[in-house]
Amino acid sequence: MINIRKLIHSYLKTIHPRVYFLKAPAKTTFPYIVYSFNVSDTGEWYKLITLDIDGWDNKDDTTQLETLMEQVNTLNKKVLSNDSMSMTFFLDRQIPLTDEENDISRHKYIYQARLIERG
Repeated sequence: MINIRKLIHSYLKTIHPRVYFLKAPAKTTFPYIVYSFNVSDTGEWYKLITLDIDGWDNKDDTTQLETLMEQVNTLNKKVLSNDSMSMTFFLDRQIPLTDEENDISRHKYIYQARLIERG
């Protein structure tokens, strides 16, 4: 799972400098991205990855957040690979979220990917 996380993280860092796995540190500067994923063994020649990417911002105007998430969506139909694996991502859902704190805006994009491991 570390290799999968490194590949996803390095791609997301090309989109935005503040990218965090599972949760952001306290007092993080907005906007930022938090992602998580799970891997399911399909019993076939590939594994299935479900990737959740949350964009966070604290502005009333959501234009900056929406622009950030459009950049995140360059992941749609993207192939990420290294010497040991290849993953192809497809956008499954786009969900605007409400937060307990009224001054926080969030958008979640959920991707499905096929992971093919080499060797």
